[in-house]
Amino acid sequence: MTMVTREMLRDSPVEILLDEEALACCIDEALACAQACTACADACLAEDAVEQLRRCITTDLGCADVCATTARVLSRHTDPNPAMVRIVLEACLAACRECAEECEAHADMHDHCRLCAEACRRCAKACQALLDEIAAQALR
Repeated sequence: MTMVTREMLRDSPVEILLDEEALACCIDEALACAQACTACADACLAEDAVEQLRRCITTDLGCADVCATTARVLSRHTDPNPAMVRIVLEACLAACRECAEECEAHADMHDHCRLCAEACRRCAKACQALLDEIAAQALR
């Protein structure tokens, strides 16, 4: 987790209602995944068999957009909307799982797809952890 994410959460003038470590981890993993997916799509475009990677490219780009949006929503804490946070996390989790599966199908031929799949799996895990935290809070 980056120091910037941690510091921004710690220095917020509003109370952070979620576990700050899980939140910071999810923000950072979403940002890392967005970058990995963007880079993977770009690398796919440079491959000779780009036609065979069309689905991977569009999945990468969609996942990158969802992850970037998730990081932005999770970074806002003034008058939070818990339902929106859950919806965005669930969408990110689904997009990351889908992208990881697509990239894993090409991972044996393209290292960038392997790396992207790994980033997607880490982001999905962080999203699930934060969703679990939200569910646990609801039970308290």
